[in-house]
Amino acid sequence: MTDELIALLERRVAEAAALRWDDLPAGLRAHAGLILADTVGVVAAGARSAEVRALAADPLLGLGPDGPARTLAPGRPRGDPATVAWVNGTAGTFLELDEGYRPTGHPAIHVLPAALATAETVHADGARLGAAFVAGYEVAALLFESFRLPPPMHPHGHFGALGAATAVAMLRGDDPVAVVRVAATQPLLTGWAACYEGATARNSWTGHAGRAGVQASMLHRAGFTGSLSSHLSVVAPYALDPGGLRDPVRPAALRIGRNYVKLHSACALTHGALDATVRAWSRLGADPDDVAEVVVDTVSANLRVDRQAAPNALSTRFSLPYAVAAAIRTGSTGPAAFDWRPDVAALAARVRVRADPELDVLWPDAAPARVRIGLASGAAAEARADNPHGHHSDPATRDELRAKFVRLGGAAATFDALTAFADAADCAALPL
Repeated sequence: MTDELIALLERRVAEAAALRWDDLPAGLRAHAGLILADTVGVVAAGARSAEVRALAADPLLGLGPDGPARTLAPGRPRGDPATVAWVNGTAGTFLELDEGYRPTGHPAIHVLPAALATAETVHADGARLGAAFVAGYEVAALLFESFRLPPPMHPHGHFGALGAATAVAMLRGDDPVAVVRVAATQPLLTGWAACYEGATARNSWTGHAGRAGVQASMLHRAGFTGSLSSHLSVVAPYALDPGGLRDPVRPAALRIGRNYVKLHSACALTHGALDATVRAWSRLGADPDDVAEVVVDTVSANLRVDRQAAPNALSTRFSLPYAVAAAIRTGSTGPAAFDWRPDVAALAARVRVRADPELDVLWPDAAPARVRIGLASGAAAEARADNPHGHHSDPATRDELRAKFVRLGGAAATFDALTAFADAADCAALPL
C-alpha cells in the first residue's frame, strides 16, 4: 500500500507544481486572495499574544531590523525565511480563527507562512506566490482528505509540511517531488491531548510545518535526500481508497475553493453548534442565569470536543460545552469570549452533547448540529445549522471577511491590498 501511496502522491505533487496563476478561473483567484488576506489577519492577531511577542524578542531567535522576510509580530521584526515561517505559522493558530478544509485539516496556515516568507526572500511577484500558495494548499488538502487519522492523532504539523514544501519548491525553482520527499522525512506526529489540556506549545505545530517546508528546500539544495515512506508508512493504515490522492489536480476544481473560513474563535468542530446556539438564544431573549439545560445533537466527529474545559483559553476553545456556554453567557464567540470564566464553566456543565445517527450520514459534506436551550421556566428554543456560516456551502462575504480583519486589528485598506496580492511586482512590498 505504501508504494502505491508514494506513486500517487508524487504524481499529484508534480501536477500541482505545474499550476500557473493565469490558468486558474477568475473566481478561484479572487477566492485565494480572500483566503490569503484572512490568514494574514489571523496571523497578525495571534502574533500580538504575549507568548509570540516574547518569542519574537528572544535573542536566540535572531530576529531584528534586518533579514529578508517579515514576521507579523508587533514591529515586524525580520529574519531568515525558515524562522519567519515558524513564528508566523505558530501565531496563526493562537486564536483558532484560521481557515480549514473538511473532513479535517488547516492547509493555509501550514502553507502560507512558508510561501510568503520565501516569496519575500526571492522577490517573487504576486502571480508566482499565488500559484505556489494554491498548489501547496492542494497537496496538503488532498492528504488531509485521503486519510482518516485515529482519534489521538491531530492533523497539525505533518501533512501540511508537504504542502509547504511544494510551495517553496515552486518559488525557488526546485524539483518539487524531491523537496516534498525531504519534508516528509521531518514531520511531527501530534496528539489532541495538548489541545484539551491547553498546552500552548501545540500552536507551534503549524509553525513547524512551515519551517520544515523551507528547510526541505535548503536541505535538498545542499544534497540531502528524503523519503516519502518514512511518513506515509506510518499513516498508511488510515488511507482511504477513493478520491483524494487518486484524483488528478484540476485547475478548475482546486480544493482551496471547497474550504471554510472561521468566524468563531474556537475549534471548527464547535462551529455548527455555535451557529445554532446563537440562533436559538436570540429567540429566547432570556437571562443566562435562567438556562436550565442545553442539549446539542451533532455528528460523531464533533464528539472529539465533548469535554469540559481546563481553566485556560486554549482548552476552552476545544470544549464544545464551554463554547456553547460562552456564546450564551457572553453574547459573543470572539477571542475574548474564550478567556476562562467560572460562570461560563458552570453553565457548560449543564450542556449535554449527543451523536445523532441521522445527522451522521450527512458528514463530511455537512456538519449539522441541533441545539435546544431550555429555561427553568419551561420555555425553550431550538435551532439547527447544517453547516456553519463561512463553509463554502454558505460562504462568508468579502465584506464579512474585511470586517473580521478589522476586528482583529487590521486596516480595511490593508485587507483590500492583500486580496489583490497577485498584482504585486515584488512580494517584499506587500503590506504585511
